[in-house]
Amino acid sequence: MLNLEQLQQIDPQAIWLEITPPDLEAAQPNPQLYSNSTGLHNATLNQLCLHKFRDWLSEIELEATDSFHQNDWPPIWDVVTGCSLNIGKTKIILIPTDTLDRDELRVPQEWVDLPNLLGDYYVAMQIDQEANAMNIWGFTSHRLLKQRGEYEAFDRSYSLSSDLLIPDLDILWMGESLALNEISAVAELPSLKLDRALELIQELSVPSPYSPRTNTDWLNWGSLINNPSLRSQLYQARRQQAAIAQAPTPSFRLTDWLRGEISNAINSGWNYDYQSNKTLYQVLNQQQEKIERSKLINLQVDLQQQSVVLLIGIVPHAAEQAQVIVQVYPSRGQNSLPPQLQLHYVDEQGAISRTVTARSNDNYIQLPPFTCPIGTEFSIQLQLYSAVIIERLKV
Repeated sequence: MLNLEQLQQIDPQAIWLEITPPDLEAAQPNPQLYSNSTGLHNATLNQLCLHKFRDWLSEIELEATDSFHQNDWPPIWDVVTGCSLNIGKTKIILIPTDTLDRDELRVPQEWVDLPNLLGDYYVAMQIDQEANAMNIWGFTSHRLLKQRGEYEAFDRSYSLSSDLLIPDLDILWMGESLALNEISAVAELPSLKLDRALELIQELSVPSPYSPRTNTDWLNWGSLINNPSLRSQLYQARRQQAAIAQAPTPSFRLTDWLRGEISNAINSGWNYDYQSNKTLYQVLNQQQEKIERSKLINLQVDLQQQSVVLLIGIVPHAAEQAQVIVQVYPSRGQNSLPPQLQLHYVDEQGAISRTVTARSNDNYIQLPPFTCPIGTEFSIQLQLYSAVIIERLKV
């Protein structure tokens, strides 16, 4: 294994940057923000790439600004790799890879053919975490990538031989200072009708270990991803479906509580008392024969914890049916819920059919009580900005 100094000696013409342990720590994304390990891996490379490239620009006295808000990155990185920033009026697309060969620059089609994502220039970034090194080994323009790049339909990318890349980034800064137009025309994308967009989002949110970017034709996919609102809706749907798939199957039924069978519920955390200091909360309403149990839920937003209490009530309704009550309260010591906290009911097909949102100073929220047959499975989703918690339940 070569170290950074040895790599610099082998290829002194390339730009080599050291990756330090703090760099790696800062690049680690929140796993809750991504629907699978591929998206998480993309985010790690992209965050590392953005961080080191910004630092290097500062060293050569160039100032970069954000192309997107930081909250816009997870919806993109969850489905496609690559990142961007602006230097003056020039948009630079950074394409990181952790493969060791430098035969070609391969750019996902989204960064080339989508009007809201494409850039003026594309910079090839190679990350070698074993050597703790990052290599900036060349760039090209949008125009050259479209004219000389080879389109690969199987993974929807444009590849450009390394022989056609320009290794000297001083030429890029010269083009930026001269405000050269290096963007070729791209084909217009049709507008998606809302019904079709929602169908696509449902189809493409099925959990999988890879991005769904090739699971539908380009016009559908491109139109969806080019629209920031639809892109965000796809992202939220994929996270929700992934969270449901990863949530453990309940080891108890809510109707067990009516018979006093609570040991499995206690083992699953349903032992929190939001009204007193007891470790176990169980209320029997003699008129309704209602059993309520509650659980402390920790929501991590950025680096801060927000705790709330999820309360589930179960009431016998009719033969083979029961009524379910779902409420959320502040945790002990808090007077109100976090504003914008969302409480969702998710049906057996993974669709959100009921939602309530906490306002400022709300001291509880609840879903409308619902009745369902015994044996029905559903999920309760709590969401606060980027934090999502799923509880799978069975009546």
